[in-house]
Amino acid sequence: MTNKSKYFISIMFLAFIGVFAILFWVVPKSDFSPKEKRYLQTFPEVSATTLTDGSFESKFEDYINDHMVMRDAFMGINSYSNLIVLNNGSDGVYKCKNGYLINKPATNERLDLNLSVVSDFQQKTGIDTSLMIVPSTGYIMDNVLPHIHEKYNDDEYFSTINKYCSENNLSNIDLRNTFNANKDNTQIYYKTDHHWTTKGAYLAYNQLCSKWNIKPATRDKFTIQTANDFLGTTYNTSGFWLNESDTIEIWNNLNNKSTCSITANGITTKYNSMYFTDQLKGADKYAVFLNGNNPVTTIKNPDCKNNKKLLIIKDSFSHCLAPFLSENFSEVTLVDMRYYKKSVSEEICSKTKFDKVLVCMELDNFLADKDFAFLE
Repeated sequence: MTNKSKYFISIMFLAFIGVFAILFWVVPKSDFSPKEKRYLQTFPEVSATTLTDGSFESKFEDYINDHMVMRDAFMGINSYSNLIVLNNGSDGVYKCKNGYLINKPATNERLDLNLSVVSDFQQKTGIDTSLMIVPSTGYIMDNVLPHIHEKYNDDEYFSTINKYCSENNLSNIDLRNTFNANKDNTQIYYKTDHHWTTKGAYLAYNQLCSKWNIKPATRDKFTIQTANDFLGTTYNTSGFWLNESDTIEIWNNLNNKSTCSITANGITTKYNSMYFTDQLKGADKYAVFLNGNNPVTTIKNPDCKNNKKLLIIKDSFSHCLAPFLSENFSEVTLVDMRYYKKSVSEEICSKTKFDKVLVCMELDNFLADKDFAFLE
């Protein structure tokens, strides 16, 4: 290569960097990424403290990454380039057969500790407590995973859960057999999101009712409303922007007159429905169920005359499950430990007499949740 060629390449490279540097400061910044469905890093505060403790540097790096010109395009190029070199994962997500985008396996961080907290909670409150931990998508949908992938250790984790529950008088609803038996004829998980579908939640609801010896609401009671173009959490982080979207189903029993109240920041707001259809027009369509993540949500069904009350310790998997359970309980209260930073036993169970408690979370979340200490 001649010196002229070297100079030309160097000049072009510097020009490329310069143009992008200028565009970075000139192009207007967005606060929110529609594709990733998250708020982007704002320009960090400049002060003597932030400059000396390293927080400015860290946040400024995030600010640059979040607002890089053509960021979405580069994410997509990177993800699809990985496929070309036979790397099927991008940002913790596998691109799988039949349009599935599936999170890589989680690691066990706090399983034993969280199980012990649930057991202590039952002993302290005296309320019959059940666990229903949802298997990971990759474990159930192993038939669509790429040939080379990390191992999903659900069997090992559920063996620990089953053994612990048996030894500590906890009821356990193990969904593995039900899901494996139905996965070929029922879409149990979304393809672009980590949550189970409404059909998957209904399968779990039926097994739960069988365990509790209560009669489930039959499928013909529900009017099904569909919403297309749903692109969820795994799509948002993967960069596989060409992936087809999902369809959300809202199963609504029109004879169920349940109302919903949500408590956040000390304020309780009442609504006349469990379904928030305006959310279907926004970035997070899954929030159609119970209006998304909130510290405390209570569903009351005036037509359910048994006066039974259920407490659900949950993550967002419970959002499309709870409406089914409102068919069998006059009152269903959901508490999300990620946002409720008080003692559930002292602040909630001491004020309401619950007949049952259900801990319903996805396995990955239960393995890592650090907020269970607030349960007691």
